[in-house]
Amino acid sequence: MRRSRHLNRGELWELGALMGLLVLLFFGLSLFWRMGHIPRLLASGESLRPATKTNAIRPAVQVMPTAIHPASPEKRTAPAIQPNVVRSVVRAQPAVRRPVLKRMVHRGFWYHGRYFVPWEHLRLVVTSYAPDRFCCWPYPGTTTASGKSVWTNDGHLVAADTRLIPMGMMVRVPGYDADRPVPVLDRGGAIKGYRLDVLSPTLWQAQHWGRKLLMVEIYRPVAHP
Repeated sequence: MRRSRHLNRGELWELGALMGLLVLLFFGLSLFWRMGHIPRLLASGESLRPATKTNAIRPAVQVMPTAIHPASPEKRTAPAIQPNVVRSVVRAQPAVRRPVLKRMVHRGFWYHGRYFVPWEHLRLVVTSYAPDRFCCWPYPGTTTASGKSVWTNDGHLVAADTRLIPMGMMVRVPGYDADRPVPVLDRGGAIKGYRLDVLSPTLWQAQHWGRKLLMVEIYRPVAHP
């Protein structure tokens, strides 16, 4: 009876390597099969086979596409809209305009039996003075250049260059006398050109007014309204 011998270490390594290669080959073939490479290779091998006699006699049949002609209305698709076309369409829509609030302009008014209407607008440098000797020296400051008292119209009047705004005109100065028209009844040596001086009751109020650049509305008298 023949005794079986034990494999030495070298033979065990060779057997293990062979088993490992077989396992790797099996996993590689299964992976290729799952990915579809092997079926494609088989199909390509069949297509490379030489045509038989029956295949050569069979007439070639041309497969026509089943899609309907683009001119048919059933499958007609809308053209793609470009972004620039969308922007132009949005801009072409009429915008909703908000109502414009216009400032109420005085059309005309009566003052001491005379009717005044708007004449023009002037941008003037507007300062202020008080009816005392500090502002009106060497005059006492109780009477205007027109001969009327400084308390005419409750002390609300202006001094102007009468070559630009004649005496007796009416002006509306923003922020003075609640924006009501006041008469031009005075003039001064320093009030020349596009200057205007509004009358304040005290020197402190005149200094507090300061120096302003304002758009002044001027009114002129008319014979008949």
